[in-house]
Amino acid sequence: MTGEAVLKTVATAQITGTRDYQEDSLAVQALAVDGHADELLLVLADGMGGHAGGEVASRQVVEHFCAAYMNIPDRKSPENISGALHSSLTIANEALANTVADRPELRGMGTTLTGCVIREARLYWISVGDSPLWVCRDGTLLRLNADHSMVPLLDDMVRTGVMDREEALTDGRRNMLRSAVAGKLLELVDVCEAPFRLQADDVVMLASDGVETLTGDELLAVLNNPGDGSLQDLAGDLMASIEAIGRNSQDNATVILHRSGADQAS
Repeated sequence: MTGEAVLKTVATAQITGTRDYQEDSLAVQALAVDGHADELLLVLADGMGGHAGGEVASRQVVEHFCAAYMNIPDRKSPENISGALHSSLTIANEALANTVADRPELRGMGTTLTGCVIREARLYWISVGDSPLWVCRDGTLLRLNADHSMVPLLDDMVRTGVMDREEALTDGRRNMLRSAVAGKLLELVDVCEAPFRLQADDVVMLASDGVETLTGDELLAVLNNPGDGSLQDLAGDLMASIEAIGRNSQDNATVILHRSGADQAS
């Protein structure tokens, strides 16, 4: 496929919500492997640290992550892709540390990161934070990456009887991150041990947590009813559905969608 054809399998959309600024950043790139533009690099970051800090953190991490990945020769071998993603994350984290050292007023900024490579219907990923990576297949929604917020720990407390469901849902720690890209030691990193095999018509979705204003069922209601519209229309429908809820404290929301074609699927 040409680079242009590869990029036509991707759509993006963003809203600021009720915020006055956008702290989410994203990148979509078609990369050449052995002379063919047959690899997609999808990256999404959700910044934190106030207006300036969050925007700087997410933008810089996305930029450094992409630049680092493209300059790693070993990535051309499929068995080295996960390692290349991890090396790129390390470089991006170090770059953020250097920025904080040069600009002390940005101390405390950080960002989530979800980075995906799609090659020959194989999906590789790395993530830090709580920005979800989903695959919609046959009317179901599967989350691939780990959630580094407090949600999994609180859910475990419910399962073991330490707290009840209502307490867990209203716990003030629920959205706290246990790991983020902040120029410091990365406490938790989720990197795929083996690639996920895509099938025809799978929809891959990277999102910031502002998208989770929609429940899983509400997300599926949009994803399973694309009508005759394009993938870009579908991305826009997701944003419109979030805005229609009218949450008073709606966070920034961003999606990157990729639809796997029959010629790409395993």
